[in-house]
Amino acid sequence: MTQRRARLEACLWLTPKIFDDLAVPELAIEEFFDHHADWCASRHLTVVFCAGNGDHILNYAGDRDEGFDWARYNCYAPAPHGNGPAALARAHNADWLERVREGGERSFNPYSAGPMFTLSEQPMDYRLLAGAYDAVRRTAARRGLDVTLLEYLEPGPEFCRSEWKTERHPEVSSAAADAGGHMVPGVIDVTLPLAADDRTYRAFAGGISGGLLAGDFVAAQAAAFTEDFGLDGVLLGNQFGLVGFWHPDNAPELTHDRARDIEGFFVSMRKEMNDRLVYWMDTYWRTDVERSVWGMTDTCYAALDAVLVSDFAVLVERSEIVPNLRSKAALRKPGEAGPRVLLGLDFVDPWYWYRTHLDDRRTYLYQREVLRTEAAYLDGISFFANDTFGQYVPRARLDETLEVVRAADAVARVLSDT
Repeated sequence: MTQRRARLEACLWLTPKIFDDLAVPELAIEEFFDHHADWCASRHLTVVFCAGNGDHILNYAGDRDEGFDWARYNCYAPAPHGNGPAALARAHNADWLERVREGGERSFNPYSAGPMFTLSEQPMDYRLLAGAYDAVRRTAARRGLDVTLLEYLEPGPEFCRSEWKTERHPEVSSAAADAGGHMVPGVIDVTLPLAADDRTYRAFAGGISGGLLAGDFVAAQAAAFTEDFGLDGVLLGNQFGLVGFWHPDNAPELTHDRARDIEGFFVSMRKEMNDRLVYWMDTYWRTDVERSVWGMTDTCYAALDAVLVSDFAVLVERSEIVPNLRSKAALRKPGEAGPRVLLGLDFVDPWYWYRTHLDDRRTYLYQREVLRTEAAYLDGISFFANDTFGQYVPRARLDETLEVVRAADAVARVLSDT
């Protein structure tokens, strides 16, 4: 059986919005570790750096001076053809003002999405990104901290421009996602074949031959990217590999060929990543649903190092949280390895304006009650460490949650000794 840690792992997501200057990341990283000092003490820390939506991984050719868009927006959505981003933002903000501020609406969207604005106009390139990664590693080493560093890979078009998904290879990214209240195409289907592409990619120096499955391309690029930047692995977001976001009714028909190619994607990720880590954010649903509706298999789950039990307040069926996390814990059979289980905790969102501890207090408290009562099934917790303004989670909210985590640690210590 997978060895449990004596204390729960803390998996914190971090975005470049914390930097006043992308070229000088050290000050913000020092502040990050200071702000979370109590969380880092005697606990393994995983930092998921979310530079964008993963498009920078898919486009990466090996040139450190090449630029790319990054997650510098609140409520980003690509402008429809024939309409500029300013016009889209103006129309969205007018709707938000009328319905939310003037009308007092507190619905899923547009309330949760918030207004469209850009936090920074500073350009990003791979050299600056490498500097941010290095700042995390150097600061952690100087403080004697045990830190794992991952990059985020999102299947859809949220958070920033998605050149690879929406312009280079729409033939494998035609599925739509809700990006800030706007349904837009750009979700990768790993089972679809790519069109021929003569561009240089880090894992395909001679370009892509037509017919290569999207999943095999993603796996090879992720492995090459993490190797070049010395990362410990990736976190695959938003049920990567399983098209049809967040509800079983949205899943496409599960055929034998689709199930085979989904399994092939996870096998390819494991093979290409070798000993680097593959974390996966699930569908919000228990394993029997993921198997029967989306096509997950034992082989898929076995390829993962950790599974994030998704329970973000804006989407989750609250009655599904406990059955889901127990089903993920059951993937660890006696005498066999299995993915670690992380429970998502809400505070803020780094890409939208809502604050769960203020806007959905009921779900916020319920998540912590689940952590308290279901600690025996968990190996760690995960949360967004900064909000859409580049600010960290308020210390008072961190402190009250850490008290619950410490109680869960006591359970983890007992289990690690048995």
